[in-house]
Order: sequence, then C-alpha cells, then structure tokens
Amino acid sequence: MSNTFSRLEGTVPWVGKVNKKYWRMLASVFIPFVLYRIFWIKMSLIGKYIRLGRIFRRGSGRTVIVALDHGRRHGPILGIEDLKTTVAKVVEADIDAVMVTVGMLRHVYEEVAGRVSVIARIDGTGTTRGPDYTDDRLISSVDMAVKVGADAVSIMVYMGCEREADQLEKMGFVADACENYGIPLLSEIIPSKPYLEDPFSPDVVAYCSRIGAEYGSDVIKTFYTGDPSSFKHVTSKVPIPIVVLGGPKKKTIKDFLSMVKGAIEGGGRGVAVGRNIFQYKDPTLMAKAVSEIVHKNRSVEDVMEEVLGLKG
Repeated sequence: MSNTFSRLEGTVPWVGKVNKKYWRMLASVFIPFVLYRIFWIKMSLIGKYIRLGRIFRRGSGRTVIVALDHGRRHGPILGIEDLKTTVAKVVEADIDAVMVTVGMLRHVYEEVAGRVSVIARIDGTGTTRGPDYTDDRLISSVDMAVKVGADAVSIMVYMGCEREADQLEKMGFVADACENYGIPLLSEIIPSKPYLEDPFSPDVVAYCSRIGAEYGSDVIKTFYTGDPSSFKHVTSKVPIPIVVLGGPKKKTIKDFLSMVKGAIEGGGRGVAVGRNIFQYKDPTLMAKAVSEIVHKNRSVEDVMEEVLGLKG
C-alpha cells in the first residue's frame, strides 16, 4: 500500500496532501464492495444456469413447455376449465415445464412438484374482452414467483403497438429483478400492428427477438416464421434460446406437428404451446408426440402413426 502511495505522490501532486489513513479507510470499504458485487453476479449466473438446466434437457438442449396461463386473458376456455385435471394429464407425458400464473400455481402445485419445472406468468392485464389487449401490466412479481418455487418467470411483450414503450420498460424492469434473484426471464415477444404489419416476417421476428435479448431476457418465445430456412434467419441473429408459441389451435394435427418439426430444424430450442395440446382429445398423447419430435428428432409421420395412432 505504501509503495502505491509513493508512486501516486510522484505523478499526482495532491495525493500526498491527503491523509493516508483516508485512503486506507476508503480501500477497506471499496474493496469489499467490489468483491461482494463480483460474488453477487456470479451467484446470479449460477442460479440462472441451474434453473435453465431444469427447463432445457441436458441430452437434447431443448425444451417442451406446456403453456397453461391462458385463463388470465381468455378466462376458462376449452381444455383448462378444470386446470388441475389438465395439469395432471400433461405432466404424465415427457414434458419439461408448465407455464401458469402465480395465482393458479397455488391450486396445482401438488400436481407439478417433483415432476416438471414451473414458469410463472407474472403479467396479464390485457384481457381479450377488455379495451386494449396490448395493455399488459404486471399482476405479480419476481419476488412472488421465487416464493412459490418457480424456475423462471414469463412476461408478454407486444412490439409495434401504441404501448410499445411501456412494454419494453416492463421487460427491462423485470429483467433487472430476475438478475437480483438469479432466475431466468422468458419473454413472449409478439410483433403487433400498427407499426409491424407482418408479424410472421423473418426480418420482423428477428428484429423483435433480438431486442428482447438486448433487454436482458434469457429465453424468447415468439412466432414461427413458416419454414426452417426463414426461422434460421431468426435464430442465427439472437444469442439466447428461442422457443416457438403455438397460437390458436391449428386446422390439422399435421400442421401443428410440422410447425414443431420446422422450428427445431430451424435452430429453435423447443416449444411453449398450449391450446394445440390441451384442446386435443388426449392432451397426454399430444404432449408426448411433441416431445418425441423435440427431443428425439422423430418425423411428423412416425409420431402421428406410432404415438397418436393416425395416418400421416
């Protein structure tokens, strides 16, 4: 320490005029603070790594997330009128996580504990019958998600709408909170009108997904762009995992499973789908079919025939 002060005195005139005890006192406060921050950052990264390891399977590096959070926007739609029964069915399949609101997790925790990971949805004020579905604000917190045992939190982010700035501010705020707790953030990015006319355009989806990563998200959930090549255009430009959403129930089972297959071939790291699973006549079988494609790279035709008992 004394050698350091001697060198400073020779180059910075005012250093020698300051009591060396002051410098020692400053160092005694500053150095532990820096070490604490380094430790805190490392602990946050460890926490995220462990939790993401529960969601993304070690063997494939991919995930099958069954989204069951629709009630916060749509109410008791077909397939989730009795959420407890639906959860019990899907966890019987080879899935990795379920996505539910904090409020409903209080009713289904026994079904998921020790079986699958939980992603807690913490926003949802934009209901389908309300004045503005893009006005999606926080309804819970990262703190509460941690308290109820979630492995990650999820929010909706509408980009291209009139409320885009509010949505991005929310994403940044939640991302910072997630860092404090070492818990991953899954941001569901929805390209929207009036400023983004084609929400399925590869350029638009890549633009929105990259911004999600820039704001501190750990996983992006977004639209599939229609084919593996165009989706590769998205995944190659975003440094974090992308999982595709399912949206409304597809016209045919083959259409849905082909989307899943194409997303994986295009560099996607899995799916986060709901209605196409829980509105099927046998949610357990459909969830299993999706898992066979995501984790075992099986063909759509094989899965339809061998898992679902249908002709491809």
